[in-house]
Amino acid sequence: MKLVGREHELRALRTAVRAAPGLVLVVGEAGVGKSRLVAEVQGSHPARWLMGQCRPVEEQIPLAPVIEAMGEPVLRSGTRHAVFSSVVERLSGAGPTVLVVEDLQWADPGTLQLLRFLAGRLPREFVLIGTYRPEDAQQAGEITALAGCVPVGARASEVRVGPLSADAVQGLAAELLGVKSLPSALIDELVKRTGSLPFVVEELLRDETLGKGDALIQALADKPAPVALRASLTIRLQQIPGFCRSVIRAAAVLDAPVSEAILGSVAEVAGHQLTTAMDTGLARGLLGEPKPGLYDLRHALARRAIYETIPPDEVRRLHRRAASALASVEPPDHAGIASHSRLGGSLGDWMIHSELAAEHAANRGDHAVAVAQLTEMLRSEALTWADRARLAVKLGQSASPTGQLDDAVAVMRGVLGSSTVASASRGRLRLALGLLLQEQTGSVCVGRRELAAAVSELGSDLGSAAWALSALAVPTVGSEAVGEQRAWLERALLLVGEYSEGEAQLAVRRNQARFRLSVGELDEADGVEVAGALAWLGHDRRSTALLDRAAETENPFTRTAIAAIRARLDFTAGNWTGLADRLARARAETALPFIRAELDLVDGRLHLAQGDVAGGKQLLESVSAATAHGPWPLRAAATAALHRHTDVPLDECIALVIRKDGWPWASDLLTCAPTHELALKFAATVADRDAPAANAAATFVQAVSEQSASLFTTAADQYRAIGRHYDETVALEARGQLLLANGDPNDLISVANTYEAMGARGDARRCRDALREAGVAVSPKRGRRGYGNALSPRELEVARLAAEGLSNSRIASTLTLSVSTVEDHLSHAMRKLEVRSRHDLAPLVTR
Repeated sequence: MKLVGREHELRALRTAVRAAPGLVLVVGEAGVGKSRLVAEVQGSHPARWLMGQCRPVEEQIPLAPVIEAMGEPVLRSGTRHAVFSSVVERLSGAGPTVLVVEDLQWADPGTLQLLRFLAGRLPREFVLIGTYRPEDAQQAGEITALAGCVPVGARASEVRVGPLSADAVQGLAAELLGVKSLPSALIDELVKRTGSLPFVVEELLRDETLGKGDALIQALADKPAPVALRASLTIRLQQIPGFCRSVIRAAAVLDAPVSEAILGSVAEVAGHQLTTAMDTGLARGLLGEPKPGLYDLRHALARRAIYETIPPDEVRRLHRRAASALASVEPPDHAGIASHSRLGGSLGDWMIHSELAAEHAANRGDHAVAVAQLTEMLRSEALTWADRARLAVKLGQSASPTGQLDDAVAVMRGVLGSSTVASASRGRLRLALGLLLQEQTGSVCVGRRELAAAVSELGSDLGSAAWALSALAVPTVGSEAVGEQRAWLERALLLVGEYSEGEAQLAVRRNQARFRLSVGELDEADGVEVAGALAWLGHDRRSTALLDRAAETENPFTRTAIAAIRARLDFTAGNWTGLADRLARARAETALPFIRAELDLVDGRLHLAQGDVAGGKQLLESVSAATAHGPWPLRAAATAALHRHTDVPLDECIALVIRKDGWPWASDLLTCAPTHELALKFAATVADRDAPAANAAATFVQAVSEQSASLFTTAADQYRAIGRHYDETVALEARGQLLLANGDPNDLISVANTYEAMGARGDARRCRDALREAGVAVSPKRGRRGYGNALSPRELEVARLAAEGLSNSRIASTLTLSVSTVEDHLSHAMRKLEVRSRHDLAPLVTR
C-alpha cells in the first residue's frame, strides 16, 4: 500500500541514507510508522539491507539484534573488542550496506556497546539506522549519544515521525476503504479516535463489515479497540509501577480532560506517587495534556483499549469515585456526574444529575444534549409513571427546537400509552405531544385530538388547560369555524386571568396574537410565528424587524422557520438574486413538513415565474398535499398559484376563507375571485382590517372587475408602498395588457423588461407573447448563456468533487475558488438535480 502523508520524512530519510557513511536515528511513538518509513526507503535504495530487532527485557539475548541481522558466524569468539572489530571488518568489505536495528528502546547493554563502537568506525559505504520510541526509552540518553560517536566526515541525522495530519488521515483512510475521499465528519471521528497514528487507523479500518457514511461513523464509535493495540498498551502498562497504572486507568474511566487532582482522587493516588505517575504517563506517551493543566489519554481508542482491561468490579468502583470527584468541582459537570453515576450503579444520583444536565443544556440552547439526556432517562424501568410523564414533557419541549421529532414523539406516545388513568400529569403530557404534532410534525388532526383530550384531563392546572385551549383557537389550522375558535380563546384568557408571567400565560398571549393577526387585527407581540403572520398581512417591514430580533437567539427550528419567512418576503419583494440557493440550503436543513411546505411554496412560485411550469406545479401540488389540514394561508396561496396555470378549483379554499374569516391572509387567493359578488365582499371585508396586502389585492380585484387602468395603477402603488415589487409588477402587467388592447404597447414592453431584470423570465415571455399577438415586434434581451435545468460545467465539476466526499473548503482549494462560490455552485447543482443531500449526488454526476 502507498505510504501516505510522509513526504517530508521520506525525503529526509532518503537523503540521509544516500550520504554514506552515516548514522540515522528514526524517532517516534508506537504506531506512528517508523518501520513502514524505513521499508519504503529500502524498496528504492540499492544496497544490502541487514535487519535486526530488539526485544523487551524478558525476551532479551545479548547482541541478538546484530546476530539476527548479520548471522552467527560474524560474531566469532574472543574478547569483546575483537568481536566488535570483526563486525566492522566484515561490514567494511561488504560494499553499500545499510544496517537497521529496530526498537532501540529495548536494546540490551551489549548491543548498545556494539553500536557505539560501530558508530565511531563507520565503514565508507555503510549507513547505520536505529529506530526507537522516546516514550519507552529508559536509556534515551545512551541512544542519542550514538550521534556523538560519529567521526568527522560522517553524517549523523535524526528523522522525527509524528502523527499524521488530518489530510493524510483522509488519504490513508480513503485508500484502505477503496474510495477517492471521505466525508469530513468521518475524518474528524478517525482523528479523535486514533490520535492520527497510522497503525491505529489501519487496525481500525481493516474490518470489512464496517458500513458507509453515517453508519461507518457510528460503527467506528462502537467498534472495540484493535487486539494489537490492546496488546501493545498492556505491555506498556506492565512496564510501569502499579500506582502509575492506577492513574492511567482512572484517566480511561474519566474519558475527558481533567485536573491532576481529579485523576489522583479517582485513582486514590496522592503526593509524590501522584507526581511520579503523572510524569511517567506523560513521558511514556500514555497521557496527553490537551489544555494546560488538564490531562487525559492520547486518543479515544487508547482509552477504550485500557478501559477494556479493567476488571468489571473495579470499573464500577472507579466510576463511583469519578462521580464523587466531579461533584466536588464548582460548577459541577452534571452530565459527567450522571454518566459516571449510572455506570457505577448509583441510579438515584444518575437520575438527579441527568435531569439537571438536561435543564442546563436546554437553558444554554444545547437542546440536542438535553434530548439525549432525557431520552436515556426515559429508557429506565426504575422510574415511576409520574416521573416518566414529567420527563416526557421536558423531552417534547427540548426536542421542539431541534426539528428532530420522530423519536421524541414515539417516546411520548409510549409513556402516554402506558397509563390510562386520567390525571393532570397525563394532561400535561397530552398538551406537549399535541403541540408537537399540530405545530411541527404536520399531524394536525391527531395533535388537535390530543389538545382537546388534554383540556379535559388537566383539571386544576388552569394554566396548562388555557394553553391547550389557545392552541386549538389558532384559526390557521383546524376545520372549526372562527366563531368556535374565538370562544376557546376567550375561555383560555379567562382561565389565565390577569397573570402576564409564566410559560402557560406567555403561550396563551402568543396564541392570542396569532388569532388577532389571522383576522387582520394588529398585535404588539413578537416572535417568529408573529413575524410569519405579519408577512401574510403585508406588514413586511415589521415582520423583517421581528425576524432580525428572533435570529439573535436562534436554534435549528427557529433558523429554518426564519429562512422560510424571509424567502417568502424576498419573493414578493422581487429580491431573487441567490433566492434559489437560499431555498435549497434551508430545505437541506429541515425535515419539518410545514417549513418545507413554505419553502416549496416560494420555490414553486419562483419556478412558475421563471417559466418552469412543470417544476412549479409539482412543488405547489406538494404544498397542497402537506397542508390538507392547515396551515390554511399556505394552502390558499398554493391553490391560487396553481389556479393561474391549471384548472384547480377554488371553491373549497374560498369556503374555508369564509368559515375562518381569513380574508386578510388570503389576498393571493382572492385576486383570482371568480365572481363580481365575491370581489365586492372581499373589498368590503378587508376595508377595516389592518392588512395592507389584502387591501392592495382588493383594489386589484376591483380593477379587474371594472377593467380600470387607474385602479391597476392604484393597486401597484399600494404594493410598492409595502415593498412588494413583484406584486407591483403583476399589477402593472394587468394595466399593460389593458392598455395594449387599446393600442398602447409601451407599458407592457416596460413590464416585460422589469420582469426580465428581476429574473422572472417566464413572466417576461408571457408579456412578449401578448405583444407579438398584438402585432408588436419585440425581442428578448440577450445575456450570457444560460443552462436552464442542466448543470453548467463548473457546477458539474463542483458536484463531482462533493460526491467524492471533499469538503467545501477542499473543493475551493482544488479549483482555486472561494468557499462561498463553491457553496453557490453546489446549491445550484443540488436544486437542479432535485437532491437534498450532497451524499445523493454520486449516482447523478459520476463519470
